[in-house]
Amino acid sequence: MNEIIRERLAAFRNDQELPELDDTTLFEAFAAYCVLHQFHEERFEPELHRTGGGNDLGVDAWGIVVNGDLHHDLGGVRHAIETSREMNVVVIVVQAKTSASAEGKVVADLADNLRQICSRRPISYTASPEVGELHEALGLLYDHQHRFTEHSPRLEVRYVHCGQEANADLAEKCRSAEAAVDELGRFQSIRFAAVGWRELDRLYKLTNRKVKAKFEWPNRSAIPAMEGVKEAWVGTIPAAEFVERLLVDEGGSIRKFLFEDNLREFLGQANEVNDGIAQTLADPAKRKRFAVLNNGITVIAESFDTSGNECHMSRFQIVNGCQTGHVLFENRDKLTDDVHVKLTVIEPEDKGIAEAITVATNRQTEIASEDLRGDQQIHRDIEEYFLIQEAPRNLYYERRSGQYDARSVTMTRVVKQSQLIQAYASVFRGHVHEASRTAKLRRDPELRIFHADSHPIAYYTAAAIWYQIDWLLRNNHLDRKWKPARFMLMAAAVRRFANGLVLPQSPRFAQRHCEALLEQIWNRDKVERLVGLMIPHLEKLLDAEASKQRLNDLARTKGFTERFLRAVADVE
Repeated sequence: MNEIIRERLAAFRNDQELPELDDTTLFEAFAAYCVLHQFHEERFEPELHRTGGGNDLGVDAWGIVVNGDLHHDLGGVRHAIETSREMNVVVIVVQAKTSASAEGKVVADLADNLRQICSRRPISYTASPEVGELHEALGLLYDHQHRFTEHSPRLEVRYVHCGQEANADLAEKCRSAEAAVDELGRFQSIRFAAVGWRELDRLYKLTNRKVKAKFEWPNRSAIPAMEGVKEAWVGTIPAAEFVERLLVDEGGSIRKFLFEDNLREFLGQANEVNDGIAQTLADPAKRKRFAVLNNGITVIAESFDTSGNECHMSRFQIVNGCQTGHVLFENRDKLTDDVHVKLTVIEPEDKGIAEAITVATNRQTEIASEDLRGDQQIHRDIEEYFLIQEAPRNLYYERRSGQYDARSVTMTRVVKQSQLIQAYASVFRGHVHEASRTAKLRRDPELRIFHADSHPIAYYTAAAIWYQIDWLLRNNHLDRKWKPARFMLMAAAVRRFANGLVLPQSPRFAQRHCEALLEQIWNRDKVERLVGLMIPHLEKLLDAEASKQRLNDLARTKGFTERFLRAVADVE
């Protein structure tokens, strides 16, 4: 293995807390991490995307990006389809080999296998469950091809190795592979590429880079100085420049995380307002007036510098303009040189000012007051509670997108808001089967998630069991085939440790309840032993299941999850 890549692997092993993986398995996870990050710049768990084992047909890892969200299993793809009116889809396949030379035969064999995997017909070769799951996920997407946006689906295939970059012969093999898979007629575009050690090193460095943007903005004016704001600018920018330089990542996917501080999610192109924006872009006359027909985009940046017309921006969020941004992305082929969009960039003095700007700019649109949650005290309370915990019990609540990117923390210990919702709803609110539906869980008033009277220690407790189960999966202490049941195992472990008692409403009793739970949760050997005792019960339930559905599907049904929780209520 290349010496530089070996050094990168050592850093990756430490950052991802993967001490138990052998070098070959670790390299597969590393390659998956570097490649997938091109198409999804948010944090994700690369080990969950790895296929592992035999009969993988050359597919060492895969991921499917739907509307900016990265999925690693059939359940995730199904949920994306259920909740999307339109779908911008990128399918990524990774093959990883530690050899110091690239082989054209590897590319040819992978193309042959992908013709099977990406086909409607059953795979005639022996395939692992993970590869079979990819085949099923693609079939499910094909069933809803009428929802694909104009430029999707795309297929991106990377052959990662530790040798030099591709020569002419290998590049030609890649072009032949593209043509072979293109005969299926399933993808709008297909790209095969060989990734040598230098390109792999570059991709790894990008994973550690703060999100930045460099763009030309000559038509801007400074807003007069005001208290709490370092500087602010307003003007118009070519819409194509905005999309290409700010809105999409290196892989051409929309940076969905840029809208995390926006107080309303994208409502889809079928929405009346968004349809109107799209119609304006489709009309050659109206699109020239886009800058005066649309409210534009508001960006808050932690750092914004200019040099002449060139602007450099880092750690930024689009706090107003989610609908406009998404519609521009979906209609980027219509963004001629005469289409401009209004842009406001604000560099605030502190996060308090940033939150006030977010709320103020969104009060000008029809958003329910309960959705204006950017300044809720409960999020700060939870964040603070996490921060006062000492190693080895230290975890970090990511209240704001990317807030820990520039800090020296182990990123596997950073818990995103969506993950915290999933964990809390599973272990304390009895909604294990709906853990993947974070938007629904957040909106459900009966669950009172992030309610003002919530107990921060309860969220920390939920995060702790989430972290422990995640560690067992990442390091193969828990067979990867059980990953669809991880929320069931989390909920079952907490119930068993609590002897079936529920979280008390009283702050004082809730504190005692969670402190007792944490003493057991942070004993990893105890958690692993308990989970090990639960797995045979899960296997028995699966074998007895009359519907013969996959675990992916069963884990999302209330009946199966409740049967499992009853079955393991008294395991010793």
